[in-house]
Amino acid sequence: MKRCNKWSLAVLSVLTLMTITTVAVAEDKAFSGQVEIGVSGMDTKDNPARVNEYANGRSDDGLSFAPKVSLESKIGENSELDLDADINGPRDQKYNLDLDLNRIFRLGVDYQVLEHWKDHETLDQMGATGRNDTLGGQPSVMTDKIFAELDEAGLPTTVAGGSINYDAAEAYQQELDNNYIVTRRELKSEADLTLPNLPNVTFHTGMRIETRKGLEQAIGVTKCDTCHVSAGGKKIDESTEDYTFGATGKFGPVTVDYEYLKRTFSEDGATPVRYYEDAGNPTAFNLLYENGDYTYARTPDSDKDSHKLKARVDLPQNTSVTASYVKSDVESSKSATQGEYDLLQGNDLKTEYESFGGKIATRIGDFRLSMHGSRYTIDADGNTIYYPAREASASAIAAWPGDATDEYHSAEEREVNEFGFDIVYRLARGTTLRFGYDYEDVDRDEEELGETETNTFKIALKSRINKEFSGNISYTYQDIDDPMAGAHVGIAQGDSLAIQDISGDPNMWYYNTIDFNVPADKTWYWTDVYPNRQLSSTSQPDEVHEGKMSATWSPSTNMAATVFARVRYEENDEVHYDQHTYVPGASLYYAPNGKLNLTMAYTFNKQETENQMCVGWYHG
Repeated sequence: MKRCNKWSLAVLSVLTLMTITTVAVAEDKAFSGQVEIGVSGMDTKDNPARVNEYANGRSDDGLSFAPKVSLESKIGENSELDLDADINGPRDQKYNLDLDLNRIFRLGVDYQVLEHWKDHETLDQMGATGRNDTLGGQPSVMTDKIFAELDEAGLPTTVAGGSINYDAAEAYQQELDNNYIVTRRELKSEADLTLPNLPNVTFHTGMRIETRKGLEQAIGVTKCDTCHVSAGGKKIDESTEDYTFGATGKFGPVTVDYEYLKRTFSEDGATPVRYYEDAGNPTAFNLLYENGDYTYARTPDSDKDSHKLKARVDLPQNTSVTASYVKSDVESSKSATQGEYDLLQGNDLKTEYESFGGKIATRIGDFRLSMHGSRYTIDADGNTIYYPAREASASAIAAWPGDATDEYHSAEEREVNEFGFDIVYRLARGTTLRFGYDYEDVDRDEEELGETETNTFKIALKSRINKEFSGNISYTYQDIDDPMAGAHVGIAQGDSLAIQDISGDPNMWYYNTIDFNVPADKTWYWTDVYPNRQLSSTSQPDEVHEGKMSATWSPSTNMAATVFARVRYEENDEVHYDQHTYVPGASLYYAPNGKLNLTMAYTFNKQETENQMCVGWYHG
């Protein structure tokens, strides 16, 4: 893979400075600007998605006109207009406009364009283990590429006896020909208004419109008896619109700020469709997606309403008190899925977020003290799902331990409480010692995900030894009780229906799903497999140590050299997780004159991770 990027910088650089006197209005108007004209070239070899993932210039080979413009205008004594444009090609552009009218009205506008080119997932590793196959080639997977090769060899293209209803070779070639490119455009605008008759109140408004258009790879899978994994192009036509309104008021020692946010997300691209085969294993009920063409990889529309209220009171003796409140409601539309499964509460999944926070800071002699606390909740309760297909299947009703209606349990639901304090002590002139403590308790409603408590201790020393030398050193320790885990994995050793691996490994057990077909001994994933998984699975540490240091030498105002290092150690003995991170580096700054400065930096990053994985295999 090779990527060549040619840039002719400032082929023509023009600096203009003009002062125009207009007698009619008796005002001075000053304009200044800088124009750079260049050319950006792109030449890629092999896979452009890998060497040019974020296209800075253009996605295809060739040359692009790449100008850069910066204009400033002073209008009267207290008004200014600034305009900047940086264009590196059709898919990498930035524009910025700032306007200040007599400090009464301020406007800022930003516009950006960026192209993202994504690679193709090969799908070869996305499979399941076959029956009685714990030592063979894993994982077992069927893809359109394999089906195409079978068809070319004159062999049947079947999955567990069921045939696909499309040309796998054509589908595979089409997927290879797809260019998964998404172009992101973002327009942001913020405005402030301060009326002369109401100088202590500033009104705010803002807008952000983000669009993503292009093509992404969408992946679907069918089981059982074997896994048929296929991919196709999914058209992306997303739009996110944010509108904010608010005000900030200063009333003596009290400052109050309020903001309302309205966010709307919509996806107008067509939802992809794939063929789902019949389940070859009679114990696997694919009640929703079976024997037909069905949509998948659907992105729902959503709406969000948020209210933020903050207040600060400045008290005597360098003391301040801050409080905040946030209330958000999110609705995700599921109207397109009604019929596959029904939400009995309507067409929307609803989530509510509510938080309270506070902080107090003061100074007592050589001590600076601060305490903070917050509490927030995420509520997604009250959503019930109904499966018409399950109720229509007599065999499924007989096997399912519940009924056709299930309560929706969201992993989002939780209550979080946080508390902490910081103490800063002035040891000497230019030298401070800081000690901090933070406590966090995350209580998740989903019992399987547990409750996590985190205690964090911090200590730091910062000093400016003299005019030339300064530095700091810090240490952080975290003790985490029951870090968030995935659902339990690993089949219970000793289960009468579980079979120990023929290699004799005491940690490897599996179920032979062919035994599930015996009528006298009917076994189901939801009654025997999932409940019996008991081994923990997480890649999160329960103990963390981290140290940082930096030292700076500045012999003059135009020169500085800094060395720094960070060492982090994470561990979790329960799952044999261990990670070491080392990040040393150095930087040098030198400014020979007011128009030229040079910066050189080097950072080395080394990370070693060891983790014992507990894998829950799907057999068949």
